[in-house]
Amino acid sequence: MNKSTKPSAPADSANPLSTTRNIQENGRHRLVNEQMSDDIWKVLLVFRLINAFCVRTFFQPDEYFQSLEPAWRMAFGPDSGAWLTWEWRYQLRSSLHPALFAAFYIMVDKPMELLGFFPQFRAEAMAVLPRIVQSVFAAICDYYTWKFAEKLYGIGSRTSWFTFFMTIFSPWQWFCSTRTFSNSLETTLTIVALYHWPWGMAVDAESGSDVKSSEGTRLQAKGVFQTTESVKHLRYSLLLAGIACILRPTNGIIWFCVLMPTIMKLLPGSNSTTSTQSPTQKDYIILIREIVLCGATVLTMSAISDRLYFGEWTFPPYQFLHFNLSQNLAVLYGRMDWHYYLSQGLPLLLTTYLPFTLMSIFKTYKPSTTPNDKFTSNIRLILTSIVCTNITVLSLISHKEVRFIYPLLPILHVLTAPAITSFFTTTVPNPEPSTKTSTTASTAPSQTTTRTPLLIFLLLLNLLISSFTTLSHQSAVHTLPTFLRHRFESEALDLRGVPLTSPDANAYLKHYPGVNQYFAPTNQPIHPFDALGEQPFVGFLMPCHSTAWRSRLAYKEMNAWALGCEPPVGLEGEERERYRDEADRFYDDGVGFLEREIWVGGSRKGDAEGVGKKRWPRYVAGFEGVEGLLRKWWSGKGRGEMKEVWREKNSYWHDDSRRRGDVVVWKFE
Repeated sequence: MNKSTKPSAPADSANPLSTTRNIQENGRHRLVNEQMSDDIWKVLLVFRLINAFCVRTFFQPDEYFQSLEPAWRMAFGPDSGAWLTWEWRYQLRSSLHPALFAAFYIMVDKPMELLGFFPQFRAEAMAVLPRIVQSVFAAICDYYTWKFAEKLYGIGSRTSWFTFFMTIFSPWQWFCSTRTFSNSLETTLTIVALYHWPWGMAVDAESGSDVKSSEGTRLQAKGVFQTTESVKHLRYSLLLAGIACILRPTNGIIWFCVLMPTIMKLLPGSNSTTSTQSPTQKDYIILIREIVLCGATVLTMSAISDRLYFGEWTFPPYQFLHFNLSQNLAVLYGRMDWHYYLSQGLPLLLTTYLPFTLMSIFKTYKPSTTPNDKFTSNIRLILTSIVCTNITVLSLISHKEVRFIYPLLPILHVLTAPAITSFFTTTVPNPEPSTKTSTTASTAPSQTTTRTPLLIFLLLLNLLISSFTTLSHQSAVHTLPTFLRHRFESEALDLRGVPLTSPDANAYLKHYPGVNQYFAPTNQPIHPFDALGEQPFVGFLMPCHSTAWRSRLAYKEMNAWALGCEPPVGLEGEERERYRDEADRFYDDGVGFLEREIWVGGSRKGDAEGVGKKRWPRYVAGFEGVEGLLRKWWSGKGRGEMKEVWREKNSYWHDDSRRRGDVVVWKFE
């Protein structure tokens, strides 16, 4: 065939560099946008990893006792010293969340054990590992918040970039996203599921307009699930939503709000025929099929995990709801006013963004004064209904916490971004072409940042709040377990992690006789702590769950105790009203509690007086407020010296008077 008559390939076919089909709405080639997305993901991953190591404060006990403690038990066995709270004994929590961290514990610790890493290094690695894992989920949350904003407001739009920077500079995200709460994982699962959700099932675009798929391409034909890729995205969404509901049953409120518009479109007269992507009967069949299949998959996975952990078939979400309805124990952990989420929850979540959020939510229900297609407006309306419905329903529950509405934060960022963009940017029209030859030049208006001093002030204020809450406020209770672990290592282990009471302790020095005189006398205590003996190494005389436990203490040989706060399960009436847990009894009458419930003598074996009492430890940790009663009680015993060995400022204020002041460690000799 003549070369001149040889047919050439269409310009828009297989060539990835084709500039006709692959130029996206921001004027850049698809490959450029994909590379930028990859770069953003890497930046977010590094950013949240730094975030994880910068968080050095304590927030709430569930960060450890509802995730890491059961995970530690899963990974290292029932004799590992992990503290399981009462909820786990009554099967109120799903094992999926701790199973995630248990898997990482095993994957990281077993190779280190086989390679002969020193126990001290392994303990340090186990202490920081959960935060590293959680930082990945935090980065995923940030990334999909940005991508969801791009889906609504356009690829590369200023509004989507404002959403990105709102997430980065959010004090609550910096404070909470890398903490190992189930709410943190729930937040990530929710925003990723919302990104993948087929919004064409719920909303219509304007007549004649295009609708974007989850890949950012334009769809012209009827129907929502036109490709296998769109069905895959539906599966991702349903699986992640199902896991989120298993972790936190209240997440179902979000998906009720998402599904209702889809169900409403089945009503006669409600389905638009002018939309380019109206759902068809086949779409509804696919949706129902995938809900059944994905729901069954999640339930099966959850059931198997719980069966392996609890040793019997159980369904924690049902147990949780039934137990709280029948026992009403949640109120024991605090009863808040009905307006808590409005007066405290949202201000804490949003901080400086709150005024702009109110503006955005208000504008959602009014006709837009700026160009905004119907598709985006309808999705924003659904997102607003998610926020309002969640806050309304959760406000009906007596016990409220800010983190219960944490999954709403990415949604709020997406909703708030247009108001912030409008407030801090202004449109500047470009000058008209001056000559006839320049009539093809672009006359589209450009946007520039305005109110820059105020913007800088708000960003600096957010940075100040983030730094204070993660580096200063309640920092001592976070540092305390690390100090005690290092103290245990210096008093109970040699440099290779062998117990000092073992015949093999310091055996490595025999191979280096020249250094024995330098290391042996100075590195080890005169009276090493016997980790296998009866005496506990440390006791915590502070409100229950004031610090992390085995996930930070690490060593199972490090015998320790703390005041408990078990709820009055099974008690009714006056008996329940009179109930005082262990921590209450100590703070009601400290000296009396120590006299009645603490054993200071020698071995309790054969001594009836010591049965059922806590053995007095070598060290006691507590807030400075208990120092007076401790000295009074200890001096009355005449048993030796009470010496302060560590003190650190914890907080500038606290709503719990028992937790005010410095955290102190005393040694009793």
